[in-house]
Amino acid sequence: MSIYYCDEWSGIKKKAWHVFVEEKAYLHHQQHQPYTAVLTDEGQPKYIINITSKWVSVSFYDHFVRKYLNYDFEVVEEAKLFLRTAIHWNYEHDTDKKLSTMIFGFKETGYIAMEKRDFNTGEVLERESQGSVDNNWTVFPEFGDYLYLSKEER
Repeated sequence: MSIYYCDEWSGIKKKAWHVFVEEKAYLHHQQHQPYTAVLTDEGQPKYIINITSKWVSVSFYDHFVRKYLNYDFEVVEEAKLFLRTAIHWNYEHDTDKKLSTMIFGFKETGYIAMEKRDFNTGEVLERESQGSVDNNWTVFPEFGDYLYLSKEER
């Protein structure tokens, strides 16, 4: 797995905008300025990590460079993150056509909201529940150490 850095990732063009050197990314990290880390596997984007002073998002990409999972962590304290939102997409075969999406919203109290949307039928299913959100907590990443954020099963 290798890492390169940029201002942001374009989901539409499936490429990085304004790629920059590691030293500049490190400076952004130290000064709490936003930047994006692109983690690649054999040259293909695997995880896109967006880091700001208020939130960290982790996008998971398949071999067609389609985002199939996204985590949005909120910075709750200086070094603590809470997984606030998780979104999962299903696609039609090897196309970019979305078939369905599943969105989960979490609160520290254990409140969980879920929405499942079928794009073919237009059907929307919503649920609310209460549960453990212990696995939603993690720590703010040190520079260059992002892989632990990309756990799919939380």
